[in-house]
Amino acid sequence: MDTHNHDQQSNSDDLPNVTDQRDADRLDRGDSIQDESSLLVSSPTDFVDLPNDTLESALDRLLRSILRNYSGPHLEALRARLGWNGDDPITLQKAGRQANITRERVRQIESRVKREAKNRVPRIVNQLLDFLPKLRPVLWSSLSNQLVESGITGKQWSGRATKAVLDHCGFPHWKFVEGARDSLVGPAEYPILNRLGETVSIARRTSRASGAISLEYLANILPFPVPMSILRDMLQCAKDIEFITPDYCWVPRTPAKRVRIQNVSKKMLSLNRPLSIGDIRRGLERKFSFRNKTGSAKYEGVVPPNEVLIALFKMYPDFRVINNEQIDYIGELKPENELTRPELAIVRAFEHMETNALDRQTIKEFGDDRGINMSSLEVEMTYSPIVVQIRQNVWRLVGSSVSDAVVEQVQSRIRSKGFQRRLIDKGKLPNGDFRIVFRLPRFVHNFVASVPSEIGGMKLDAIFRTHEGVTLRCKNGAIFGFGKFLTKSDCSEGNFLTIDLNLEDRTFNWSVSLFQPGKIQRAY
Repeated sequence: MDTHNHDQQSNSDDLPNVTDQRDADRLDRGDSIQDESSLLVSSPTDFVDLPNDTLESALDRLLRSILRNYSGPHLEALRARLGWNGDDPITLQKAGRQANITRERVRQIESRVKREAKNRVPRIVNQLLDFLPKLRPVLWSSLSNQLVESGITGKQWSGRATKAVLDHCGFPHWKFVEGARDSLVGPAEYPILNRLGETVSIARRTSRASGAISLEYLANILPFPVPMSILRDMLQCAKDIEFITPDYCWVPRTPAKRVRIQNVSKKMLSLNRPLSIGDIRRGLERKFSFRNKTGSAKYEGVVPPNEVLIALFKMYPDFRVINNEQIDYIGELKPENELTRPELAIVRAFEHMETNALDRQTIKEFGDDRGINMSSLEVEMTYSPIVVQIRQNVWRLVGSSVSDAVVEQVQSRIRSKGFQRRLIDKGKLPNGDFRIVFRLPRFVHNFVASVPSEIGGMKLDAIFRTHEGVTLRCKNGAIFGFGKFLTKSDCSEGNFLTIDLNLEDRTFNWSVSLFQPGKIQRAY
């Protein structure tokens, strides 16, 4: 008798609640609400497992056994809402529109199905559990293929739908983490599953900084440990990250103007083309070194190996790879459009001297005569990809060839200039200060002197200041900081700079004179 009353109550719950306020509102608007009689169908038998069940067929019969008095369209709407058809669950609003009932009524029926499903779990769900990972996350696309091949499902299921079924049947022990292209499924307590977004973001930024980045490098810079195999799976979930080789990933859809490899290569190719992959690599290493040392980017640029560079250039539509050894550009390149002003001055110096090899001083003098900022020129001589150092203080442009005879001529010219001593005098004064006298070079912006051994040499690590706030730093045996105040003074090449250091209060005084000061009257 109690069972009969329970069945009556269940059937009553299954009917649309026409007294619901949402239904009343719809009736006021003239919208239709289906009659109770239209929902009644013949009652099927109670749910039983069948030998050839798939997840879809078992869940379909389970839903019909729970909602015995509902018609096909309503069952279909509930199936789509629950995700029991293998697709992502639809919203309450969509389900309500499909069944022509309110969202609240859909929620009520859904709650009942979930409640009863935990007590009537199909056997096929337990078979599904055997395929789910117990120790580490795996890609859902790979696992869903296995489910189809094994007959657990009749089609590819979405991760959301599978997770919904597990929750409905009382198995919340797995987590599904969605990416734009794929998803990961793994044990719910596995910590890395919560770091997918952060991992993809770091991989995207480092890949753009370097052109392509290795899994090993990425694993080392992540702020949390990730096994290499799982890291590969995590990156395959990202829509915009692809693997250009098995161990290197890149971001194909980066705007061309932000691809550093392309920009640096265009500088070099504007001078000589094609260039060997070795020349391209050396130029990239110089440019990346500047960015890494100046800290202008959050993530350091790391030049990929030659085989990865070649693979990248094959992907760039404006570049051409010749015999896997040389790189060329498709289109016109002009130095005036690709180089900075100091870089262009370096090129013009070689053209003006009509030679393929020059020393640094000659290039600097050429730039200074044409108003080029010396600090900028020094930076380009040190880091620009367009120049290559072939001997000590001998340089050539990238892609050019230089004979040994020409190099020897440049070195002979350097030797003929002779060595001009910068340190003129030094010693302790009667007042206790330590005086140093220098002869100034033509370019003082990067002037550096040695710390005299009498006042500490390599061991002295201190900052000296004037009363006006000008500073000099002594560290690692060098005194530097002269350029900050000398470039603003009226000094010239050959002038004499006098520095008086007070070793007790770490202050100093300085002066520039046209003539060499008298010998220091040392204190004994």
